[in-house]
Amino acid sequence: MSLWLPAAAVLATAVAQVVFINLFLSSIDRLVPYPGFLGPAMPAVHAAIFITVCVAWLLLAAYFWIFTPGHAGNSRQGFFRKALAVPGYGRVPVVAGYIILSVLFVVVWPMAGIAPAPGEKYHEYLEAEADMTAHLNPKNPSEMQKAHELLPHVVSLQHEAREEAVAGYNQIIDEIQQNPVMTAFFAAAKVLLVLSALWGGVIMAFGLKHAAGVSMKTSAVLVALPVGLEVLLIIMSRPGP
Repeated sequence: MSLWLPAAAVLATAVAQVVFINLFLSSIDRLVPYPGFLGPAMPAVHAAIFITVCVAWLLLAAYFWIFTPGHAGNSRQGFFRKALAVPGYGRVPVVAGYIILSVLFVVVWPMAGIAPAPGEKYHEYLEAEADMTAHLNPKNPSEMQKAHELLPHVVSLQHEAREEAVAGYNQIIDEIQQNPVMTAFFAAAKVLLVLSALWGGVIMAFGLKHAAGVSMKTSAVLVALPVGLEVLLIIMSRPGP
């Protein structure tokens, strides 16, 4: 059995989640009074998403491989490939769910009217940095000395600007969580992701029935546990990043 399609579905799930997270965090980043404030964290977020999606796929395949009774005469090695394919195909609805969610976010975000956080310290830092840069002249020792004297002030303002950005980020998150438009969006997102998980569960139940030759009741019982856990995690998740 070829695993290209189920593996592609798993990777597409990770990509769809990354796209949505990027849309969300980049929208917040534009409101924070320090451009690129969230940029350094993005690679770690992307890596965490890909690792989580792939590990969940392998764990779910192992769960089906261990607990599916009989395997209908299949060898354990041969059945593991089928066990990998089942949750892979089950991720297809999740891909669709995150695509719809991304489109919905693009429509809803401007309607929320989240205001940018104030950024006085950042503008002071830019002005001080520009002033220091203007004195950077290697051919003029007195100008270089002036730039050197301004450096501690610039560094101090940069530190204050970063603290202001952290406070601004927290302020924006609080406003998002209290905004009625975003509250409705997060509620709709939970419903959409729950429906995607249930749809994926149906696909996995039929796939496991076909792969292992077990009854529909047996495959449904096996699928119910991981799908139920996924639904519970979606419902319990907090709104926002």
